[in-house]
Amino acid sequence: MKKKISLALLLASIASTVFAYSYNTGVPLPGKTIASEKLQQESLFSVYAFAHRIAPANCTSFSILDTNVSKQKVNNKWQEIWTIQTCSKTAYVPINFELKGDTNIYAIDPMGVKYAK
Repeated sequence: MKKKISLALLLASIASTVFAYSYNTGVPLPGKTIASEKLQQESLFSVYAFAHRIAPANCTSFSILDTNVSKQKVNNKWQEIWTIQTCSKTAYVPINFELKGDTNIYAIDPMGVKYAK
């Protein structure tokens, strides 16, 4: 019986850790993104995964505050800057998009990330 209780407590602590983060996942995203809602959804959690790398320690709240096109669409390629709030830190994250037939491609440009002062 003691082992079952310990296992239950362990699983409960893991579950609370896994679900301790808060993400704003509503689409359409705020701002002037030209990415389709499907592309926004496809790229959103990659952006949030990157946001964990730049977030302050123990940050659990993440949201997209704004989106803007930074390089106009040419030959189905463009770049947007997504403003991400990670607790007390705001970052401007460039994302390169490309449409190839039925395939949507997106990539974060980590060298282009800037932080609000």
